[in-house]
Amino acid sequence: MNETITYTESNETRHSRLTFLSNASGLLCSTLIGSMQGFTLVYYETVLGLNAWLVFIAMSIFLVYNGVNDPIFGFLIDRNLRFTRKWGRRFPWIVIGIIPWAFSVFLHFSAPTIATPANPWPAFWWLLLTLVLLDTFGTIVNINYKALQMEKFRTEHERRRFTKYYAPIDIVAILLGMLLPTLFISENPDIAVQLASYSLMGGVGAIIALLFGILSLHGNREDKIMIDRFYSPDSVKRMSFFKVFKEALKSRTFVVYFIFGTCLGIQITLVVVNTWYLTTYVLQAGTLTYFLILGLNLLGTLISIPIWLRYIRKINNNKKALVVAGLASCVTLFALSFFVGSFDLMIMAFIYGLALGGLNSYVYTIIGPSVTEDVIVKMGKNQKGVLFGISALLARFVASIDELIVAIVHDVSGFLPGYPTYDAMAAVVSDMTPVLIGIRLLQGVIPALVLLLGVLVIWKFFPLTQERILSNKAKMEELGF
Repeated sequence: MNETITYTESNETRHSRLTFLSNASGLLCSTLIGSMQGFTLVYYETVLGLNAWLVFIAMSIFLVYNGVNDPIFGFLIDRNLRFTRKWGRRFPWIVIGIIPWAFSVFLHFSAPTIATPANPWPAFWWLLLTLVLLDTFGTIVNINYKALQMEKFRTEHERRRFTKYYAPIDIVAILLGMLLPTLFISENPDIAVQLASYSLMGGVGAIIALLFGILSLHGNREDKIMIDRFYSPDSVKRMSFFKVFKEALKSRTFVVYFIFGTCLGIQITLVVVNTWYLTTYVLQAGTLTYFLILGLNLLGTLISIPIWLRYIRKINNNKKALVVAGLASCVTLFALSFFVGSFDLMIMAFIYGLALGGLNSYVYTIIGPSVTEDVIVKMGKNQKGVLFGISALLARFVASIDELIVAIVHDVSGFLPGYPTYDAMAAVVSDMTPVLIGIRLLQGVIPALVLLLGVLVIWKFFPLTQERILSNKAKMEELGF
């Protein structure tokens, strides 16, 4: 590909601050639901008593559904319909999907029965059914939301400006996702009380997610300039679904970013989910300690975001900035397995947050859209929806791998399902030391090694230079995309 720069970006934008803020608030809906889903293993294993291997099997079966659902949905909604000229291509689907998506998270944490060794299947099928509901409506919203962001905020200036709104709201959403368990999940060992508390958490979380989804509607509306692009001659032309899928997998940029995104997702999910196990079984502390650990981590992330954004503007090299942020996160994350007590763990978590702010700032709003544009330019077809549908496999693939890693470590270390407190498990396990070591490894060493793999892949194989990014933008303008 010719990487000669033929395009100079403007530092102006036609979008108001309210548009940036409103659009970013839609992230809170998505991140909050995702954060709550992070408690799936905790809920189904320690409260319902479903074996971690059965959780992994449910996730794997669900991955098959997801593998069909996400790309096909992306393909189907990547077209103009009768309402497109008036309401836009993305906005109506976001409106349609928000309410059932929020309600699905309530159902997910409201299983009508517990699992027993003799009959684990009702809980198993409830897990699988609610995962399907969450993914179906989440796909309808998220694919259009991500595609709309890319179509609305087109320049590097706009995307870096959007990050100033996006990243802090992402932190607030994660904090809410952590706060809800501390407010509603009971520490009472009685299973009935535990079940009711999770159901209440799911209901309140669904309401909050829905409210912020509604607040995002202003920022998700498509203006006439965007709608006119959908009717440009090149935008109307379409590839078959399988052709787009093939072209995406042929793109080195897409595949390398996919591998990195998978490693990053595994790392984040392992750390967030395992912090609950760490607090409960290693520190033997309550929900307040859990909130303080992750809260300080997110505070570090929030503080560091402006610094990381200044850094990327200064060096003007997206790949280098991503590698530096990734390596810093690996080093600080590795140390988390070797804390002594709550105080030094909180300090380590804060320092890890300072490093993680770089990845939080770069990956989703700056690097990701440039990767999608690179594939679109190569294809010559403006089918962002199906590309985001293929990318949505990341989340489910990550979830399946996470459950596999946790299942292996818990099995080897002797962790037993159905015992939601340290004392309850210690009463039936002869030696808790292997159990605690396994939880420590899942907090730092294992996710750090996974993330390091992703960073090394980016450093060695990622082909997207700044010259190529600008060249792609010039081609996008030329094609009317």
